[in-house]
Amino acid sequence: MPELSCTARRVGDYESRTEEYEVLYAVGDAAPRGLRIRYQAARAFEINAALDAAVEIARAAISEAYPGTKGPTDEVLSQLAWRTIQSAKYQEGEATTSRLRL
Repeated sequence: MPELSCTARRVGDYESRTEEYEVLYAVGDAAPRGLRIRYQAARAFEINAALDAAVEIARAAISEAYPGTKGPTDEVLSQLAWRTIQSAKYQEGEATTSRLRL
């Protein structure tokens, strides 16, 4: 069964209130798609905008690998991104990967 993998790595100043991450999505043999997100943890609107951008890239990765596939809901994709980002938060640059069956 195909899987969507989401890999996140924290970049930038680890002591800053502004958090920055590189997020990469891969599905099957298709080329991985990535984005760089940045937000202040105290600003929910910035977090939501970052997660919306992550969902868009995830959808693009799924569509490229499996055209015409609806895939998981935006909520499920957003949760995948958030869990992966939070796992990478205190890893000081080490990548963390989460997977979701499609």
